[in-house]
Amino acid sequence: MKIDKIRLYINITNNCNANCEFCCMWSDSSKHTFMNFDTFKKIIDEKKEKFELQLEGGEPLLHKDMYLFMEYAKSTGRCVKIIILTNGILLDKHLKRLVEFHKNYQIPILIKISANYWLYKMDPLSLDKLKDYYLATKYIDGIEIKLNVRLRHEDEWLRDLIEEKGLTEISNIFYLQSYGKYEEKIEYEKPVIVQNIDDWFIYACDGTCFNKDLIARSNYEKEIS
Repeated sequence: MKIDKIRLYINITNNCNANCEFCCMWSDSSKHTFMNFDTFKKIIDEKKEKFELQLEGGEPLLHKDMYLFMEYAKSTGRCVKIIILTNGILLDKHLKRLVEFHKNYQIPILIKISANYWLYKMDPLSLDKLKDYYLATKYIDGIEIKLNVRLRHEDEWLRDLIEEKGLTEISNIFYLQSYGKYEEKIEYEKPVIVQNIDDWFIYACDGTCFNKDLIARSNYEKEIS
């Protein structure tokens, strides 16, 4: 089968500013591994197909070289889209630069922002801020904002709040999954990968590739400080 396009899910740091108690990657503010440029470049150079690049964490916006990574990926001529998975806490400091990056390099950027009870508890205005970010970019062709809304079984109030804020149409709403810090929560299902891409590969923050095994990567990340 001919592969036209792949997606690279690259965890560029295990450091995070949210300390969510259910994190599937075991990331928190006590972790301090940041992928270096040579490791990132090796991952990119090993793949010869066109690719979408998803930058994950931890919190990727904490990585000082994130824009360098993006620039290198674009410089290959094979990167057709950049996806940033963020908790949104630092997005007010980065949104303008991300828009400028898109305009300068003419590459689509999808910003996937997490929304959950933990982040709402940290900042009850977080959904209002997310709506502001969405409205600020709604008519910029090539910039897209989506919300990844993770629910506990008792979090239907959050689903209602998402609807009240007018954010349902940009939200992917699903329940938490039993891996990472929730690996013992048998009331939740194991992760299922739903893809709209030909092929994909996932990487830990030290560059180790786990192909498509999310749980193996999570278990590995648990031991990285």
